Formats: sequence, C-alpha cells, structure tokens
Amino acid sequence: KCTQCNYCAIVCPHAVIRPFLFDRDAMDAKPADFPHRRAQGGAELAGKQYSITVSTMDCTGCAVCVQSCPDDSLFMGEYNTYAEQGAPWWEFAMSKSVKENPTDKFTVKGSQFETPLLEFSGACAGCGETPYVKLLTQLFGKRLMIANASGCSSVWGGTSTTNPYTTNPVDGRGPAWGRSLFEDNAEFGLGMALASVQRRAQVKDKVRAALDGGADLSPELTKAFSSWLQEFDNAEAADQYYATICPLLEKERGGQPLLESIHNGRDMLTKHSQWIIGGDGWAYDIGFGGLDHVLAKGSNVNIMVLDTEMYSNTGGQVSKSTPQSALVKFATAGKEQNKKDLGGHAINYGGVYVASMAMGADYNQSVQAIREAESYNGP
Repeated sequence: KCTQCNYCAIVCPHAVIRPFLFDRDAMDAKPADFPHRRAQGGAELAGKQYSITVSTMDCTGCAVCVQSCPDDSLFMGEYNTYAEQGAPWWEFAMSKSVKENPTDKFTVKGSQFETPLLEFSGACAGCGETPYVKLLTQLFGKRLMIANASGCSSVWGGTSTTNPYTTNPVDGRGPAWGRSLFEDNAEFGLGMALASVQRRAQVKDKVRAALDGGADLSPELTKAFSSWLQEFDNAEAADQYYATICPLLEKERGGQPLLESIHNGRDMLTKHSQWIIGGDGWAYDIGFGGLDHVLAKGSNVNIMVLDTEMYSNTGGQVSKSTPQSALVKFATAGKEQNKKDLGGHAINYGGVYVASMAMGADYNQSVQAIREAESYNGP
C-alpha cells in the first residue's frame, strides 16, 4: 500500500527508517525477501527500485512512523520476530543503494533521499527535537556549522564518548558541531559566523591574487577560480566549485606558496551554513540577552529554537515559553503568565526572517521554512 511519500522517514527521531533507491544491477545481490518495488515519480526515478528499510537493531519502537503513515503501510512488530531478518536488509540497502540524490532535495520526498548526517542518537524514543536537526543535516549537512546551547539537544547531540553526527558517504564531509553554555550560545554562534566571513574574505583575496599572476595556474584551475569568484555568495554553486578546485589545488600547489595558502584554507571555498540551536530554556530565558543581541546585529546567521515549552532536560520546569495554564511536572498548579512571543520580538527588528513550523502540522512548510531561512541574507 506504500505510496512512497517518505513521511515515515522525515519524522523518525533516530533516522532508523529510510527510503532507498537502487539501480537494476544492484538488485541482483539483494537478500532473500528484500521488500522493494518500482520507484514512483518523474523521469529522474526511471528504472530505479524503491525500498523503505529499517535498522531494526537501532529502532527504539516509538511508532511515530506508523502514526504518520497516511496509507496504513507500516505496523509495529515483535523485536524477536523481525530484528534478525531486518539486519541483512539494512546492510544491503546501506551498501548498494544509489548515493547521489536524483530528486529535488527541497521537497518532502526528495529531502529523505539525502543521507541523514544525524543518526542513532541517544535521544528519548519519539523525541520531537531530533527530526528538525536531522532535516538540517539532510539539506545542508556538508557545509553545516552548529553552535549548540546546553540542554537536551547538547545531550543527545554530543554525549561523552558518542557522536550522532556523521559524514556523507560520497565525499566524507559532514556537520561541524560545538556546544556552549546556556548564557552565551548565541554569541558563540555569532563568533563562528563572523570568523567564517573573515576567513572566506581572505581566501577570496588570495584567489584574486593568484588569477592576477601571483601563481602559475592551469587553464582548468584558472576557469574554476574565476567561476568560483562569480558564484562566491551562491552557496550551492560555491560548494560545487569546491569539489572541482580541491583536486586541482592538490596537483598544482607544490612550490607555490600562494596556492599552498589557498589549499590550507580550502574549507572556506564553500559557504558555510551557520546555525545556532537550542531549546526554549536557552532562547526564551537564560540565553535571551545574547539571542536578542544577535538578532539586533543583523548578521547572516540562522537560529533554530527547539521549543518544547518547558525545561525538558532537567525534568519539566516552566519556561517563559510555557503557555498560560499549562501543567508541567514541577508546576502542577499551572503557569500564570502568557507565553512569551519570541517570534513577535524578532519581527520588531524589521530585518529578521521569522517562521514557526511543526512537522506534524505540515511537512512541506517545515522544509520550505528551513530553506527560506538559510537562503535569507540576515538573521
């Protein structure tokens, strides 16, 4: 009954259920009873096979995928019945599936053919935070930089001895992640962004100097450098030129100090997607002063507030995001004040892109809100 909408994958908190695409030749090595069917869609999916596959050993059993499926195509089964059977299916899908996404990643369906670079975290079963950050890694993961405030997202995002953030299997790139305190995470993220701007500007000057005769360049590198300069502020295009320039630099940098310097700073050839992430305890309360400063400064940074409407990590205390009359674990008499309007506060500055999203309400709006926020030249 599956209609290949990929809703189950976009809501999965731990990235354990994923859609995979296969070329015809890959199916010759499929395990016994491997579930698959012809991929549905446009010409970009012609000739491909489609499968929804589960990492049975990593699934927490939250059933969010089953509840989100509009076609009643999924069901919960006994672990002992399906775990061993599902393991070779997952290994086959991870090793033999198509790695380059042939579809538009800025659609609900297309986004889930991108490899999630946040997987198998220690978040609670059914976590409502991880799907949004996981989606960030699917849309911008190769050039993503995260400044993470203390709280739930810093616990499942970077618990000692574990790291749920991973790299893309095609080129080995992935998110850069750092945690700061409740009280200064916004400033921490702003510093990361401003440092990237300055370092990119220095690389830009060096590329110009190389084109002006400061280095002996091949015609291929000359063309790539010139095109990169023209697309300097176009994140997707600059990222493509990054892939072209790096191997050329590797070949030609020997004995040329200017090219050596550009090579050493080659991570700045791509335009980083800077995100400041934290919960409502950070954004509405303890870190609000810094957040307000970042909004007022107008720099090109992105802020994602994982609003659970209470202090989740410490067990359930009220925050300024908690709605009036709401009951939480340590405030059983209800909250007396209204919920603070953080979005309205940001709008007052006039040059801030503001969006509210909830995947359970509208999957596509969530994808588009993240895309629009990242492409907006400002906070």
